[in-house]
Parts: sequence; C-alpha cells; structure tokens
Amino acid sequence: MKRAVFMGSDSFSAPIFSALLEHGQFLPVPVEAVAVVTQPDRPAGRGRKQSPGPVKLLAERDGLQVLQPEKIRSAGAVDEILALRPDVILVASYGQILPASLLEAPPGKALNLHPSLLPRYRGSSPVAAPILAGDSTTGTTLMLMSPRMDAGPILDQKVVPIEPEETAGELAARLAEKSAELLLADLPSWLSGEIRPRHQDESEATYTDRLSKADGAIDWHRPAVDIDRRVRAFTPWPGAYSTWNGRLISFLSVAPGKGNARPGLVQQSGRGEITVGTGNGLLAVRRLKAAGGRPMSTEDFLRGHPGIIGDVLGQ
Repeated sequence: MKRAVFMGSDSFSAPIFSALLEHGQFLPVPVEAVAVVTQPDRPAGRGRKQSPGPVKLLAERDGLQVLQPEKIRSAGAVDEILALRPDVILVASYGQILPASLLEAPPGKALNLHPSLLPRYRGSSPVAAPILAGDSTTGTTLMLMSPRMDAGPILDQKVVPIEPEETAGELAARLAEKSAELLLADLPSWLSGEIRPRHQDESEATYTDRLSKADGAIDWHRPAVDIDRRVRAFTPWPGAYSTWNGRLISFLSVAPGKGNARPGLVQQSGRGEITVGTGNGLLAVRRLKAAGGRPMSTEDFLRGHPGIIGDVLGQ
C-alpha cells in the first residue's frame, strides 16, 4: 500500500480527495491517504466565524491527520510532512507554492492537478480564463510539480468541452470530477514507472491573474458578447455587477443579442423582460440580485423596481 499525503483546500480539491478516499485502496497499485495538508481555517459566512474548508471536513470525517501550516515553506512544516513518510504527494488547488525540498523527497515525487490544458492558462484563474476568451474547450492536467508555477512536465491531460451557457462554478465542478478520474486512471501507472512525463512547450504558455472584486464591475461600453462571458466567468466569484441609483445590482444570467442602445440603458423588451445597451449589441437579462436581496428572475425584480426601466446603469 502506497502512502499519499493530499494537499488541497477548496471546493475543487474536495471531490478529488473524496475519490481518492473512496477508490485509492482498490487501484492496481493501492494508495492510502495518510494525512491532509490544507489552509488554516478562515472566516466565512455572515458571522465571519473561523470555518474549516471542505477538504479538512472530509479528512476529519475519516479520522485522518490534518496539518494546517500558515507557511508551507517553513522548515517545520516540511519536516512534519516528510515525517509521514509519503510515497507520493498529491496536490489540487492547495493555495501556496511548495518548496523544492518537499517536491523531490517522496519516491513518487509531488503531482498536481491543474484545471486547464497546460501550458495554456497557468496561474490562479484557469477556470474563468477560457470562458473569458470564448474557448469551446478546456481541460485538466496531471503534472509533475516543479518549483516554477504550473511549469512541470505533463503526465496526462483530459479535454473537457465548455457548455455555451456554463458558469465558472459549474465548469469547475465538472473539471473537478474529470480531474479525479484522471488521477485514479494514471496514478498506478505513475507509481509503477510506466508513465514518461513530457515537458511543456514554453512558447505556448499563457498566464492568468488572481481575480479581485473589482474585476466584476461591468463596463457597459464592452460588446454584449464580452459582457456575457464575464458574467459567466465571474460566477460565483467575484460576481458581475453594476450600480443603479447608488445600489449594487448583481447579474446572474444574461444573453447577448442584436440591436443597439446607449451603453447601460435599461429597456423593457417584453413582459417581465429587460435588455441593457452595450458597446455592441443588447444584453438580455434573465436573473439578477439587488444588494441584500435574493436572486430572482427579471420579471420578479421588475415588480418591485419598475423605475429601473429607462435608467442608465453604472452612472
């Protein structure tokens, strides 16, 4: 039985870790998760209470040891992990860059699952990036980790289509499932020495930046097609939003269409339907949410806010 330390922190990591817990011992080369390394508990929810992440909750459910170092590059953190005698370290959206001393120590090294077709979309926003770019496909990569971010040799990849109206949250969930399948399919072959990694083509590398709340502000001078992509790419975080009479409005579901109007101008296009003018085309709004309110259809929103018709958003 090979010993694995799993490193991950968020909702992308959790399904992968869950699959390892459920199926690892039944693989052709059996693998047992002996511990989890995850980010320290962070404030969450309206009360901003310290809350464990989904990977920690899974580990505690199965009685596994949980390590939560503030800085993974500290000597103490590395020593604590290596004291577990892992045969391989498995990483999925952990949130910190691992030191070389940790990557090289286990016999099976450290493997990372990255939700893009590397070398395209390295960095911290690989799920949103292909939606923003209008790509029809993306994928997930199992790679041998190196000290450079997302630059290690590739073991295997799986292509995943992007659905026309899919949000980043929905796509991330599917990519997590495909990543789990990729890991379970390839891990035994890697541990048996049957996979030969291939180096990434640096000339094809592209990079993504960490998203911030400011990225979600809608510029109504952009084309409707572009705004539609941003709404999908920024759902659930950081959200796509604009202002109306000093109040924040979040846009949850939209669709680009033909026609022209002043950028930001709200018009009624039918019973319970509105469009907003953009730099090129009209944007039909299906679902939205006012600050402090609940998500609702445009028809429901108009019942309580009929005055939005004829106003310009983002003033």
